[in-house]
Amino acid sequence: MNKKQYKKMRDSFISETLQLSDNKRIEYTEGNHNDNVLWNFDNISNNLGIEPIEVLSVYLSKHISSLFSYFKTRKTYSEPIEERIKDIINYLLLMVAMIERDKKSSLFISELTEVTNDKPKKKIRRENGNEEKSKSNKKGIK
Repeated sequence: MNKKQYKKMRDSFISETLQLSDNKRIEYTEGNHNDNVLWNFDNISNNLGIEPIEVLSVYLSKHISSLFSYFKTRKTYSEPIEERIKDIINYLLLMVAMIERDKKSSLFISELTEVTNDKPKKKIRRENGNEEKSKSNKKGIK
């Protein structure tokens, strides 16, 4: 595949991937797709008592498992591997949205703490350097 062919394939694939995301969002957000693109993850998170990013990790891992199976066998069973790749890309984009939201939420909490002079709740340091609320106060302000 030459450079021109690759660019055409890439542009088409990314366009299809983003269209898939837009189409699925309407269904997965139960009508809340304009207000909160992460609604599905937030809703399931609240129902299960886990973080939204943990919900996303479960959904993503299913597609990653399928991808690794394809690496080994070069076979697909339920849908073309290209569709799984599109789903993986879309889940990673949703993950970026969660990270951005968490950053803004952390800034809000930090600013609120400074304004009210309250001491923040005990924090637990994650491996990536970000802080999370202790398990006893996991839900906190979002």
